[in-house]
Amino acid sequence: MSAFHPGAYWEARLRGQYDDRGVGDIGMSRAYNSYLYAVRRQVFRRILSRLSLDSSTSAVLDIGSGTGAYVAEWKRWGAAQLTGLDITETAVARLSTGFPEANFFKGDIGDSKVLANLSEDYDVVSAFDVLFHIVDDDRYQAALQNIYRLTKPGGWFIYSDNLVPVESRMSHYVSRSEAMILEALQSEGFEIVERTPMFVLMNDPVRTRSRVLRRWYSVLHRLAGKGEFLGQIVGAMLFPFELVATRFIHSGPGTEILLCRKPEAP
Repeated sequence: MSAFHPGAYWEARLRGQYDDRGVGDIGMSRAYNSYLYAVRRQVFRRILSRLSLDSSTSAVLDIGSGTGAYVAEWKRWGAAQLTGLDITETAVARLSTGFPEANFFKGDIGDSKVLANLSEDYDVVSAFDVLFHIVDDDRYQAALQNIYRLTKPGGWFIYSDNLVPVESRMSHYVSRSEAMILEALQSEGFEIVERTPMFVLMNDPVRTRSRVLRRWYSVLHRLAGKGEFLGQIVGAMLFPFELVATRFIHSGPGTEILLCRKPEAP
């Protein structure tokens, strides 16, 4: 198998489709992906509402900014300083134009060289649906080391991943095991304060062994991937139910958000 080159892969993907589908589930329609991002935004806002942070004085670093979904949310929150990092020139150029009040840098969070362009005192660092695309385990651990360094003492790291029972791998994607991820975070020094589901009904139930849920998603994926019209209908029908499910179900079958804190300096 040839080596995976993440920069080249994402550069080609975003140049070809710089939208919710380009950064989301490429097997689904753009319309359905738009609903997935609408869910992500609502869950993200709930998380932010529970943070004891003053947005007017907070410095934020968003890793893997892509098309700017979370950059827009941080801006909406009122972050005093906003910095984005992405592995592609396409994203950095487009984001710099779309969000002139923020600073964007091209770089790989798994590379120590990235620290040269970034300060080491962010109140919040976010990495949504990003780190499972770092397929090399050493670079994954290096990414967590860099994130820990970039987070100020007492600051927050908000991170989404799959936390599956048994690891699975693709050329551009790794679902690492729950045990491995939790150990990696804790070994760097992060305290895991809270876990909450990003999705319950609308996305791949990678954490479950339920045949019913897997069959449900198989049908859903076929329908939502057939075209924009069906994707729009399926997304619109499921969206309100997903918002309720993610509010009241505390351990979902798919991607979860981990709210992690760096301890205060002794």
